[in-house]
Amino acid sequence: MAEEKNIIMRTENLEIRFPLKKNTIFLKRKYVHAVSDVSVEIFEGETFGLVGESGCGKSTFANATLGFLKPSGGKIFFRDEELDVKNKHKLRLQRNDMQKIFQDPSTSLNPRFTVEQTIGEPLRIRGGSSRNEQKEMIADMLKKVGLSENDMKRNVSDFSGGQKQRIAIARALILKPRYLVCDEPVSALDVSVHAQILNLLMDLQGQLGITYLFISHNLASVRKLCDRIAIMYLGRIVECGSSQAIFSNPLHPYTMALISAVLDTSSDSGSKRIVLRGDAASPIDIPEGCAFFQRCPFAKEDCKKLSCELKEYEKDHFAACPFINKK
Repeated sequence: MAEEKNIIMRTENLEIRFPLKKNTIFLKRKYVHAVSDVSVEIFEGETFGLVGESGCGKSTFANATLGFLKPSGGKIFFRDEELDVKNKHKLRLQRNDMQKIFQDPSTSLNPRFTVEQTIGEPLRIRGGSSRNEQKEMIADMLKKVGLSENDMKRNVSDFSGGQKQRIAIARALILKPRYLVCDEPVSALDVSVHAQILNLLMDLQGQLGITYLFISHNLASVRKLCDRIAIMYLGRIVECGSSQAIFSNPLHPYTMALISAVLDTSSDSGSKRIVLRGDAASPIDIPEGCAFFQRCPFAKEDCKKLSCELKEYEKDHFAACPFINKK
């Protein structure tokens, strides 16, 4: 009998809209539809990948799961308790188990702080530990991320980009969170250190049992790190499944195009690049029917009108395209 997986983060029909300023009071207010009708489940201890073009709503979704944004519709649950941004006390307690690693450590860390001040700041804010206890925890965390206790008194500005990201990871993990958002954690770094940081994240997950929401443009990184993947387009999930299922049998045309763009050095791959025409539709005026219609290489006239909802085509492999079996 298969072991039942515990859900740590869950969204139900989540919507995030941002109102636009009206030029006159007579105009109807318009909204940027950043996230639309997203329902996902993230299991405890897994790495859940979120992939899509810039501006598709990945970071907005992640920030909403951390309680940084108020949902315009739908619900967010963390360990079966609904996130309520209005209940400051309850939200603060829930956030004790959540953290985020930002894209660029050079902008997310204060260069004038020492390493000890940077990593120890969350401990000081939370309280409940002495200065000596904090130093011990900081020294232990530095070892875990591949740095030395001797680095504690050095300024953050003294370190390279990869080392700064190790410091950022240490700061995110110092409170022992259960849920960690990794928002493109290697995209601002040298290619030479990508693998080091990804391997570090994998090792730490094995040691600490953390759950990752991993956001990236780099499908090679996603394939290496993630257990399950969701593909997002214009604020909606268009495909979701295990990493193996997504890469071995992509179902949605947008997923096919993304995977075809990944460099494959094998001589017998035989895969052809799928080039998407045009640009994504505006998130302000999302068209009826399939939002991917204008760029889809398999588009039919009916796609303009048909609603595209996620359906299960294989076990635990979902896609939002009514013509998947007819391409």
